[in-house]
Amino acid sequence: MSVRSGESWTQLITTFRAGPTAFLLARGSDDTFLAELLQDLSSERISEQTKVSMLTLLLEFPTLLCPDPEVGEQVAGSLLANFAQLPHSPKLSWLRRHLLVVVGTVLISTEAFGEGSQASRDYLSLLLHLASDLNDQRQGPGDRGVRAAACESLRELECCYPGLFSRRLDSLRSMQQQELTPVHQGYTLLYSLALRNAVLLLARRGEGALSELLAGNEGLAWEAVGNAGEVSPASIDRLLLLPTPAETKELKSVLSQLLDDSYLLTPPAQGQLLWHLAQVLSVIRTQSPAIFKAQLVRLFGTAHVALLHASLQLKGLFTDSLFTAEDEAFLLRRLVGMAQHPSLPSPLKLFYLDCLLHFPENRPLGSGSEEGLPVLLTPRLASCLFPSLFNDPGTMLARLNLLSLVCLENQGPEAERGVGYIFEHVLALADTVAGKGGCEATGLFFRAAYLFARYFGSRPQLMAELTGTLVGLYRQRCSLAPNLINLLNETQAVLDDPAWPASLSKALQELTVGMPLLPPWEQELGWHLKLLARVAKESGVPQGSTLGFLQRLVRLAGAGQLGDWHIGQALLSVCRNLLQHQPPPAMGCQLAELLQDVSLSYPDVDVQDRARFYYTLLSCLSGDKLGAVLAPGGRLKARTLSSSIMADSENFAAALTVHPAPQPLLQLQREAPAKPTLVPAPAFQPCPADAQEVKDCCRQLLELHSPARLSLTYRLLHTGSSPERLFCLLLRFERSDNFYEPVPDVCVPCLSATRPSPVLTLHLQPRCPYPTELAVSALYTTQTGLTYCSQLEPLQVAFPDIFLPLALPVNWDCESRRHLFDTLWSSLCPDGSGDCAESLFCWPTTQQPLGVLVQAHFASYVVAEEVGTYKIAIALPPHYHVLLQAQGTQGAARVTIRTDNWKVLPHLSAYLRKVVE
Repeated sequence: MSVRSGESWTQLITTFRAGPTAFLLARGSDDTFLAELLQDLSSERISEQTKVSMLTLLLEFPTLLCPDPEVGEQVAGSLLANFAQLPHSPKLSWLRRHLLVVVGTVLISTEAFGEGSQASRDYLSLLLHLASDLNDQRQGPGDRGVRAAACESLRELECCYPGLFSRRLDSLRSMQQQELTPVHQGYTLLYSLALRNAVLLLARRGEGALSELLAGNEGLAWEAVGNAGEVSPASIDRLLLLPTPAETKELKSVLSQLLDDSYLLTPPAQGQLLWHLAQVLSVIRTQSPAIFKAQLVRLFGTAHVALLHASLQLKGLFTDSLFTAEDEAFLLRRLVGMAQHPSLPSPLKLFYLDCLLHFPENRPLGSGSEEGLPVLLTPRLASCLFPSLFNDPGTMLARLNLLSLVCLENQGPEAERGVGYIFEHVLALADTVAGKGGCEATGLFFRAAYLFARYFGSRPQLMAELTGTLVGLYRQRCSLAPNLINLLNETQAVLDDPAWPASLSKALQELTVGMPLLPPWEQELGWHLKLLARVAKESGVPQGSTLGFLQRLVRLAGAGQLGDWHIGQALLSVCRNLLQHQPPPAMGCQLAELLQDVSLSYPDVDVQDRARFYYTLLSCLSGDKLGAVLAPGGRLKARTLSSSIMADSENFAAALTVHPAPQPLLQLQREAPAKPTLVPAPAFQPCPADAQEVKDCCRQLLELHSPARLSLTYRLLHTGSSPERLFCLLLRFERSDNFYEPVPDVCVPCLSATRPSPVLTLHLQPRCPYPTELAVSALYTTQTGLTYCSQLEPLQVAFPDIFLPLALPVNWDCESRRHLFDTLWSSLCPDGSGDCAESLFCWPTTQQPLGVLVQAHFASYVVAEEVGTYKIAIALPPHYHVLLQAQGTQGAARVTIRTDNWKVLPHLSAYLRKVVE
């Protein structure tokens, strides 16, 4: 297998990313591409940047390229060998870092990591060896990035398998204390994570001493790989550890040293360290969280979001045992100030607003999982957060939500003024929609209207004014019907009292039915009917005016002025909702008359049929049965559907059901290809061909033509002990891979023991010249009228089944055919850049004489024959070729193979080995 160039790999990587699965299927198998990738990673012809791009494929698609743990371990071993061959050079540091990360990703993703895996043990030994090079003593500063990657890889393993390094805490702490370079941060985070997991495991198991844990340096806890889910930070509240005073003192010294050095870390790393140590203290109740008190001064004075989040995490975990009331008030004022700071980007402001809605109070009143306001957040404090029209949509809605909660949960003149300001802001957004605002302005207004209705839906005066605004907008723009329908649905779902959605529905109904009907109908009538269909779901809204409006439409349709299919379907959607949600006695006669008029006078036949169906339901079913039938996706009881137009017939239901066959009754038996009948060939004299004719014929044979089709013949047999007649047999074929085009179904009218078994021909269109397996299922009807489905034995398409002879000229003499074969042989000579390849297969003639083998298996493909030598040419659909030169020498037979698709060589070798044996 030749090494590709860097440009070739760049194109391959781009193609792979565009469609990984399709790329691998087109190449035949996953392992060939993976083998190429691993081989070329050790090539010196490819640059380091290209190799890193190749490694990213294993980072992003590890399970696709390594489908099982065995492959994952083999790939990890190959990458480790590649890593060992790379010299310690700063130029190769980037590549070596990626190799470390990729090996860990492959082992973890494919679930190959474990004590029984040699690659896992080698990988861990390598990481620990690299991490032990403290302060660049062995390899120098040029290898510092590799050490940092090793620490990150160790931390990833500890994160995926909590407790893996629980027996090495002493050595990890020693390395963390001795490291003085910037890589110190990686050692610190590794030790803090291992310490947290070890303490949680100790508290969960209840066995062992904390002092032994801190001083442990025995080895690796491989059992953590099988118990990866045993430690969960979410279960900290249920864990408890009570160490001795001496152990508590020792732990306090460890924590103090980590906290004193935490200022050397980056803010995100500091936040992670503080959270790990806080989780340790939350389990060990003998140590006070006041150890964090010195850190709070520094955390309160920073503007970094990660450290502020760490402060909130500590507050949520320790509440008033660490934070005083003054600290809580300061944090709250800090969040309010940061949420409206003009120099901060919008995502950060939204984060601070969310922190206010989930603020961890010292004495929380609720569970904290839902949105809620802290008690200290008053309307006066939140007054600076009122939105303006210059805010982006996300910030504006978040502020509206927060301030609505503030005004809802507080009383007094300040809260009332806040409600008025919020309502004025919602009306201002409505003015932007009325002023031909775009989709963004429309969506923003309806979201704001939903928030206002959600929190202040019980204020009749304000909601009546909002209703008038919405009705005015719909009068101006009928295309707002979907927005209004969505607003009705959402507010009805959240409001305890659905009075306002019903009031808005009634107002919109009055507006809609009072509008004049003027052509062109399609522009506005469709929106009106959608809105009326939603209003029809409101049981508290009278629907007489809606029926009158629909009658007007039917009369227009009868007069030929209206008759569009879409309008008819929308009209019947209103009728359906009236049938389902309105009581039939109240409007049964009017609706029945309307449906009958539609079924008789509407121009569209489909609309007439559906109206006739609704009329039948209305006249034959009671109210509860009618609602059950029309309910979308509801589970209906059998007795609900029993009526005068629905007869329960078990025989009818059984006839419509496909039953699984109790036992397989059918079998497909392969038929040997029919031998050609000997017909006297026309008399012609073999003639020689000149060199140009041979070249033209060779070019035509190797050109890409329309793919050839394979035809395999089978006989359908009945395998039952007492064969019965089967009717309307449908055989379906499912592929086990993507090497062939879909196989069409085969129909057999009848299968009877009194008639000859039918012979079926399957036409296969190969995409790749590989063997395959077809799963076969049969659908048939018995003499009892029941339909059964049965699985047949899968069909094996072997490699020789796809052999086809070359289309050679029939009137050429032997010398011309030999010259043609030699030209084809030269054309398939491998040059290292394409897919052509050459191979050799040998066996002793005592095992199988060469002539016997050729006559038995390759007689149809012999192009030329000399003394002891056979020249064989085989075509492999869709457009590949295999050439064989077989000759016997000194008690052995040798077959030289050339092909234009090297991927078929394993299949060909296996076939030759089989026929020889």
